Amino acid sequence: MQISTLRLLSVFSALVFLFVTGASAFAGKGEITPSIMVQSAYDDNVQYKGKSDWEFRSTPAVKLEYGQENWTLSGGGSADFFKYAELTDSDRENYKLWLGGERYLTERFLLNFESSFSYDHTFVDEYTESGSVTEQALRRKYMVMPGAMWNATEKDQLSLGLPLSTIRYAGKDNPDSTTRGGVVGWTHALNNELVSLIWQGSYTNYHYSRLDGDTNEDVYMVMGGLSYKPSELIDLKGLVGLGYADSKVSFDTLPDMTNEETFFSFDLSGTYSRERWKFTLGADRKVSPSIYGESSLRTRGRVSGDYAFTERFSLYCETAYYETETNGLISSDRDRTYYVRPWLKYRLSEDMTIRLEYKFTNTKDLRTQKEQQQNRMALRFEYAFPTDF
Repeated sequence: MQISTLRLLSVFSALVFLFVTGASAFAGKGEITPSIMVQSAYDDNVQYKGKSDWEFRSTPAVKLEYGQENWTLSGGGSADFFKYAELTDSDRENYKLWLGGERYLTERFLLNFESSFSYDHTFVDEYTESGSVTEQALRRKYMVMPGAMWNATEKDQLSLGLPLSTIRYAGKDNPDSTTRGGVVGWTHALNNELVSLIWQGSYTNYHYSRLDGDTNEDVYMVMGGLSYKPSELIDLKGLVGLGYADSKVSFDTLPDMTNEETFFSFDLSGTYSRERWKFTLGADRKVSPSIYGESSLRTRGRVSGDYAFTERFSLYCETAYYETETNGLISSDRDRTYYVRPWLKYRLSEDMTIRLEYKFTNTKDLRTQKEQQQNRMALRFEYAFPTDF
């Protein structure tokens, strides 16, 4: 079943109308922040095609925040321009718009939503989310996620999210897809107020429209765990659980296929900070959409550290590891990627920074054992000028 753009826009319009209708008559407060980022980088393996080149990138953007006593809205837009000195076939332009907000209907009941529209290419997004190296393909991506949160008691909080997204490709090499579902959560704070118990259940439907048929996948997950925050310096959260995936694949000229799978899942995160430095970690394992006409099981972990030498000068370093695999219903893929990325940042003023960055990446196809490496060195300049109104 396909979800039309008109339906997504209808949901989006209803959410915005609900937020602003009946709002307080008091004057609100807002901030608009135009910004610009320019970067020059040397890449010794552009898009992992074995060629090196200089990359020039510019990203103008604007962010807007506005709110009153019981509601807030935030939105913005950005454009990403990539130009290469010699490999002009890799030149591209990406655009994104987003809008979100929240509104308290009562002191305990909150409505919220997120939405976005992207006109971009698959390479960066697929690599960031799953570590998979893909061909550059132009697409449109629509997303809206209404939600609610209810503080049932002083110690119990219930939450609901209803994500809905669709991706449409300009060409026919990749299948269009639609993702929808729901996530329900419950949090219970213990008497010591340092530990909270967490439960989460979700259902997600992935639908892929391939040239030779359709893929329909239903994924159910149940997870439980706890969060621990003994002070403002330490914040830990861990969830573990099980998932079940039921896949049905239809072909125009071949017999249909079905597959059922149970998998282990987790979602871990934590931060530890001091006056000059901050340490962050995260790891998760779950089913996620892919460009292959079927979903993939993704495992990833990330560790980062930030140290401030002075108020203006700081060092940051992060490393991440990904493993992604499919069931082989449409495509048999199993990839492994890891990277290390340190950078030095200097704040020229309150709104202006300059950054020198290096990134080493290693990616490997675990089926063919083909391995590739990439080295990138970049110099970035960022300037933002926020204005209140």
